[in-house]
This record gives sequence, C-alpha cells and structure tokens, in this order.
Amino acid sequence: MTTADPSLPAPLRASVSDLPAEIADALAGASPDLAGARRRVVESGGIPWQLAEWGHPDEPPVVLIHGVTSNAETFWRIAPTVAAARRRVIAIDLPGHGRTGHWQDRHRFAETATDVAALLGDAGLLDPRLAVLGHSWGGMVVAALPAAGIRPDRLILLDPPALPVTAMELMTHDPLERKYDDLAEAIAAIRSVNPGWSEGDIHAKALGLTQFDLGAVEAILLENGDWDGGLAALANSAAQGVSIWLIRGEFKDGGLIPDPVVPAFVARIGADHVITIADAPHSPQRLYPEATVLAILRALGS
Repeated sequence: MTTADPSLPAPLRASVSDLPAEIADALAGASPDLAGARRRVVESGGIPWQLAEWGHPDEPPVVLIHGVTSNAETFWRIAPTVAAARRRVIAIDLPGHGRTGHWQDRHRFAETATDVAALLGDAGLLDPRLAVLGHSWGGMVVAALPAAGIRPDRLILLDPPALPVTAMELMTHDPLERKYDDLAEAIAAIRSVNPGWSEGDIHAKALGLTQFDLGAVEAILLENGDWDGGLAALANSAAQGVSIWLIRGEFKDGGLIPDPVVPAFVARIGADHVITIADAPHSPQRLYPEATVLAILRALGS
C-alpha cells in the first residue's frame, strides 16, 4: 500500500526462517520441471484436462488455477510446498493453455468457471474440505465458482486484476505476454527484463508463452469487459457463507489491484482475510515465495 490503511494488517514479509522446517525443506527442494508430480488427464466437457498432483490422495484437496498465458508450472514451488502441509495439491492447465490446449472459445469468466466446476466433479475432487486458489485470470474464474454450483470450503484469490479493459488490452502488446514459437527465444526475452527471477520461474513462464492459444488469450483479455477482481461474482448470493481470501501484491510494485479498490474487498470478506505481500508484484510467488506460501497456509488454516 502506498499509505498505511488502519483497516488492514501490515503487509506480510517472510523469510525461510518463518516457515516450519518441513515446509522450508519442500520449498528448497521444488523442481521447475514439476518432478515428483503425478500427471494425469481427465476428460471433461470434451476437453482432455492436464493435471499435476502432489501429496497423499486422502489429504484435503487444494486446486491451483493459473493466469492468462501461463500454465501449471507457475506453481512449481508453491504446489509441492503446500503439499508438505498435509494437503493434496492439484495444479490445472486451463483450456487454451499449457498441455491442455483444446480451446473452445468459452472465454467469459462464468463459462470457464462452469467448465472448471464440471472438471472438479469428473476428477473426483468434490470433497467438503476442498480449497481452490486462482492467480490473476484464475482468480476471476475462482470467484465465479459458487455461481457455477461449486462452494468450496475456501476460495483464495491471488491478485485478480481490478483494471479497465483498456489496461488489459495493453498486455496483448507486452513482450512478456506474447506468443513465442521458440522456447529459447522466450527464455532470453524474459531473462533480459527480469534479472531477479529464478531460472525456474523464467523457464516456467517461457514454457507457458510457447503453449497458449493466441485467440484464447485475446478473447480472455479483451472480451470480458472491465476486470473487477472478482467482486461482482463474490457478491452473488451463492458465494455467501464461503470462506474467501484475497492475497495481493502492492499496486506500487506491479500488483493489479489498485489501492482504492481494496476497501471493497474488506467490506465483502473482512480485513483479516486480505493479505498484502510487502513489495510484491502481480505474481508474488516468483519473487517472494516464502511470504506467498505463508499467506496461502494462513488462508488454508494450516
């Protein structure tokens, strides 16, 4: 936040020493190629959804949903680390992205939420302990799940954009969001402007940029109107009674929720359910994985 907001806790800072030993060890041992994950394909709605899973199948499920132009690999550190907290973690490649592909021009947030809801049933994930986390576009989709008939135990929104469509349109010209045919070229482009990123994050992002369907990305960014961080969907009566959390970067550092929008989230979900990660941009899991993990564990009640 640019100024102190007395209604909110101070922005979260964390280091490895703030994590339990088993969580810190899992974070340190994470692999960007998702080594250790169990891969499976679930057919749902005519789409062969690609899933990567960690943890014991009997543990409470946590589903992770990525943002536009991305893929399950964006959670390469987060997924196995959350699994170390006795959770079954499932990262999904959304249609038109990652290994799933099969874009069907269902670009409205509510449409994607309906498709994800069907997938959760077909994948056997409708557990009363279910938590679903969505980053960016994924957060917009997650916010719409209750209206699609899925009321998880917890919904966690990770920096869902609250910006006009004109701002989202600019992303179609961003060299870090455009389509690449060559992985090495994408890696070089990302590395040149993000010297602080780990090689794992560079590779994960670059891989996503070689996989997505360009028509899908343009439709998602340009044909959903203004993005409101999911607030309209969360106002739906179906979302009442669901535990909802917001984890956000700081707008001054590249987060996509302007400070004046935050009070609307506070009014809807409570100040204690809004976690701001200090100095973090839109994807805090890249530069501040320790704080991101700690925030997610708090939201999960772990």
